[in-house]
Amino acid sequence: MRRFYFILFFTILGIQAFAQNISETNTIPSTYDRSSITVLLLDFGSERHFEGVKEAYTKLAFGDKYYRNDIGVNVIRPNFSRAEFSVKPNELVASLLKEQKVAEQVIAHWFSMKEDGAMSLELVHERGMFNATDAAYLQAQSTKRGNTALMDYGTRLINLSYILVLDYKDIKTMAEAKVKDMRGWKADVNGYLFKIDYNEEIQNAFYDSWVDESDTPESKADKKSRIQQITVPLSYVTKVSQPTTSSQAEGTTQLGKFIKQKSEEVLLTELVQKSYDEVLYSLEKGYEEFRVKTTVHQTRPIRAKIGKKEGIKTDYRFFAYEYVYNEKKNTVEPKFRGVIRATSNIIDNRRVASGDMATTKFYQTAGRKIRAGYLLQQRNDFGASLILGYENGEVGGIYGRVDLRLGRFIGMKSTYLYGEIGFQSKDYGTISWIDENSISGSASGKATFLRYGAGIAKGFHFARNFELAPYVGAGLETAKYKDEDEDLSSLYIRAGANLALNLKHNFQIVGGAGVYSFISKASYGDFELEESWSDLFENRKGVSAMIGIRFQF
Repeated sequence: MRRFYFILFFTILGIQAFAQNISETNTIPSTYDRSSITVLLLDFGSERHFEGVKEAYTKLAFGDKYYRNDIGVNVIRPNFSRAEFSVKPNELVASLLKEQKVAEQVIAHWFSMKEDGAMSLELVHERGMFNATDAAYLQAQSTKRGNTALMDYGTRLINLSYILVLDYKDIKTMAEAKVKDMRGWKADVNGYLFKIDYNEEIQNAFYDSWVDESDTPESKADKKSRIQQITVPLSYVTKVSQPTTSSQAEGTTQLGKFIKQKSEEVLLTELVQKSYDEVLYSLEKGYEEFRVKTTVHQTRPIRAKIGKKEGIKTDYRFFAYEYVYNEKKNTVEPKFRGVIRATSNIIDNRRVASGDMATTKFYQTAGRKIRAGYLLQQRNDFGASLILGYENGEVGGIYGRVDLRLGRFIGMKSTYLYGEIGFQSKDYGTISWIDENSISGSASGKATFLRYGAGIAKGFHFARNFELAPYVGAGLETAKYKDEDEDLSSLYIRAGANLALNLKHNFQIVGGAGVYSFISKASYGDFELEESWSDLFENRKGVSAMIGIRFQF
């Protein structure tokens, strides 16, 4: 135990040293505008299963957070090989987009350009109105221009146009991937993000050649010709990689018998949808313009005027900042004040603002008291946490656990799927057993116990920096003796609760207790024994207390 506390102390120091110092950031934009996106698939022409991916893409749900710039093209054929692409992918995709004038087609979509070149600002004005918040709407109503100001604001949104190129490779069925007893699909998906640079020069070039319905045919042809000469700059932003699977247990397996079996087509459609969602989620983690920003509208409970229009889902994470005056620098700087997450009470605000938009409810997971007016910044995380600790009890030893947040998938806040592993070395003297074939055996000395299991946990934040998380799960424990060829094993169930105390927003001290109960006869290799686990290992059950550290990422 003394060694454990020594390791625990230095682990805390190490994680504290590497933890993100979010309180010193001073580069947070205070405004947020909706971006627009064009999604394209790379088609190398002859890769296995890609035709199925293209078909699944036609069923893709694009979500509500981004305007969609549909240019009538879903797939682009590269003029380079897969081997060439692996060497310099960013440059080749950029060259392909420029060659096929994708950026120019996006601008044409914004201006609703017709075959004869005639253009309209109707879509620009419509998006400008839809983008407006309640605050912007009320401010506009106090001016002479009113809604016209909001409509004109849409021209600024054109410069928030993005092109996302998705590359699906190594598309395989579970059988082809040699995954036993599973069916479905897996693929490696890379997303390449580019931004259109709709600068003042480009804007003026379009306006100088604006094609109006009242223009003569000759004038339309001349202006259209000039527009076709405009080259819209395109800049590379970033690349994200997302290995993705969509699978289920085979219907012939024990688990599969309880699961409704989906067709291969449905599973492939789910893979494409899941990969698209996860690529965007990853982009939102690292790219500032994709992060939602707003202010706290009210507290007790915490509420903000964002919702489905901004793509908010349960457990989406936001950092809260207070702007504080710095006397030395004579500037106002944002200071980190806490972390909040969305509940399942998310408002459907997919309409034009009218000054009375409802709010989404949040709950706090870290920090000091949140006040109305604080700036909120979307900060997506992986939704995972790692617990490293020690269990003290008849079943004990070194303990590790990984928790995965399920909120954004199932709509229930602070719900976790966890996997655990434990290691212990212990001497129970001499043990003996008789297997199902009436063959006896025995072992003595220290046994190495290894247990691993999974379960469900539900967190309750009864205070800002505490989380109580009851859990229930099941697993398998094995016992290995040095001179035995086979392991002894038994199934267990356990229930308990952990209490976490924040040291930082993503780092906690954790304590808890759980009850182990072994529910099956012991086994020796493939043979079931007459003895239960507690018959072999006296009193191996009951309550175990745990203490450890938890790192969230």
